[in-house]
Amino acid sequence: MGAPLEPRQLAYLCIALAGVGVVLDAAWSTLHAQTAVSLRTQVIYAANQAGGVDSRLGSLATELQRTFRYSMYQLLDAPQGSAALNQSWRAALPGGRTLEIVPTAAQAGQVSLTVRVLGPGGQPLVNTAVRLKTGATVLVGGPTHQEGVLIIAISAG
Repeated sequence: MGAPLEPRQLAYLCIALAGVGVVLDAAWSTLHAQTAVSLRTQVIYAANQAGGVDSRLGSLATELQRTFRYSMYQLLDAPQGSAALNQSWRAALPGGRTLEIVPTAAQAGQVSLTVRVLGPGGQPLVNTAVRLKTGATVLVGGPTHQEGVLIIAISAG
C-alpha cells in the first residue's frame, strides 16, 4: 500500500471522480433515451367498396393508393406507445388480433423493428422485419378483415 494522500491530492481526486460521475451519468441518460423507441401506428381498413379515402389519413392517402389497389381506406385506430430495444409493444386489432412491435436496433437515424400480427390464439398471421429512417412511415399489409384487409402504417422515432 502507498503513502496516504495529502488533503490537496484528495481534493483533486474527489473532483476528478465527480467529473467522471457526471460524464457516466450523461452517457447513461443518452443511452437510455436512445433505446426507448416511440411508436406511432395507424390501423387502416382497405377494401374494394364505396367509401373513398378517410380524410383523417392525410398525406398517407397518396402512399396507400400508390402501394395498394383498393377503392376505400378507413382509419380504424391510431395507437401510440414506446418500447425499449428488444422489448415488445402491443396494441389490440379488430377481430381479436394483436399488433406486436419489437424495436431491435436504433442507430444512425434508423430504427429496425420486428412486426407481428397475432391471431386470437396467439398464432402469427404476419411476421416481418422492417428498417426505416427515424420519423418515416412504413406500410405493412396485414390479414383479411371483413371484405378487405387491414393495413398497418408504422412510424418510429
